[in-house]
Amino acid sequence: MIKIIFQKSKEVKNYIIPLIKEGYSQNINGKLNKAILNILQSEQFEGGEVKKYSIFNNNRLENIFIVSLPEKVDSNSTFLELGHKVMKHIDKKEIDSIFLSPIEGRNSNSFNKTELFLEGMLFGYYNFDIYKSKRDEKKELIVYMDDRVKLKNYFNTEKIGEINALYKSIFLARDLINMPPNELTPQRFCEIATTELNKNLKIKIFDEFEIKDSGMNLLYTVGKGSENRPRFLVIEYSGDERVNKKYAFVGKGITFDSGGTNLKPTGSIETMKSDMSGAANILALAKVVSESGLKLNATFYIPLAENTIGQTAYRPGDIIKSYSGKTVEILNTDAEGRLILADAISFAVKEKPDIIIDMATLTGACVVALGSDIAGCFSNNDNIYEEVYSFFRENGEHIVRLPLHKNYRERLKSKNADLQNISKKRTEAGAIMGALFLENFVEDTPWIHFDIAGTAFMEDNHPVYGEGGSGFGIRSLYRFLKSKEIM
Repeated sequence: MIKIIFQKSKEVKNYIIPLIKEGYSQNINGKLNKAILNILQSEQFEGGEVKKYSIFNNNRLENIFIVSLPEKVDSNSTFLELGHKVMKHIDKKEIDSIFLSPIEGRNSNSFNKTELFLEGMLFGYYNFDIYKSKRDEKKELIVYMDDRVKLKNYFNTEKIGEINALYKSIFLARDLINMPPNELTPQRFCEIATTELNKNLKIKIFDEFEIKDSGMNLLYTVGKGSENRPRFLVIEYSGDERVNKKYAFVGKGITFDSGGTNLKPTGSIETMKSDMSGAANILALAKVVSESGLKLNATFYIPLAENTIGQTAYRPGDIIKSYSGKTVEILNTDAEGRLILADAISFAVKEKPDIIIDMATLTGACVVALGSDIAGCFSNNDNIYEEVYSFFRENGEHIVRLPLHKNYRERLKSKNADLQNISKKRTEAGAIMGALFLENFVEDTPWIHFDIAGTAFMEDNHPVYGEGGSGFGIRSLYRFLKSKEIM
């Protein structure tokens, strides 16, 4: 993954030089230093720009990357974007020969911005080529820095180990999201989870018969139309017996969403392999929490199903009894994610957690409202939302809180059952209605719902995540949990 070496090295061929307010004051000797000073005196730089210069030095070609920071930084995502941008300029054969000057300057006491920049480099380093006959050689990202006490203390062995554990988990999530649906079935997802997760985790996999027998009829119904039967994965992490507080995480795992009988049209169906992004992210979170040995207790619930058309598929008009006992009338089979989440959330509520956080590619309406940079967030608890929001802000991941508008709750009441799975006013407030449906199953538990329909999978080249599965939110949720450790 990434290795930081605090020394000068003749191996370095790529020098990353940030322009900070104080100007250039880095400790690079000889011809290279003179070349950098000449560049800075003769060139103009726009904020947020990365420029590459090549010079002949030490009898070889070496590259200088001038990273011009904006005068005003509105979001920490700026540093992620710049790190990613630099990686796109560096030859992949030379990612083990990079020198980085810290963004804050060498004499700073904290290097949070440089850490974000390195994380952006890791996002840029990711490449999905599992199914190509010729793959790129996987090299470790090696970054050289000045041998200074403050830098070494900040980027210590524990810090680098944590970053590597985090990004191994994020890369796992991205791989899962990018996998084709003929490969990543509900059963295969569980097999991969069993292989990837630490042995210190307690794992329970419900097959389709156990799902039905336990009363998770919404999950069973969504998945029963496919030959790839539904699964329910429960991962229990006990990090410290002294801790009474319990955290619950739920991730939507629709491994392919055709829309069912309400079939999705061309233009909407092609990327529906990514409808399990919430599940992938929650699995990745379980992996990094356990590998980091956080001193807390958390359980991760992942309902998995394939929503397809078939002789046994469910239909509009069906009425299903949920795990909670509430009955749900199906008005649209393409509003299936909220159904499997409802049963998983009810299952989690039974264990009396102190907080439930769910993550789901739930509604196209959220994408229309917020695009691919910002996730929608709903919560029934102001204090918990504000705390979680602060970690997303610090980590450069954008969320916006949307209302659980009480006047809309009536729109989910059915004449024939307790609830219906879509609103009576079908063209209005789609993201809010999805969240309000889930609210019926959380009871009094403090709860946060992330609608990541826009941020989970990038069809275009995103400045932080690139293309494909993103792993959005894993970093922020992990660091939120880390802040909850007992010491």
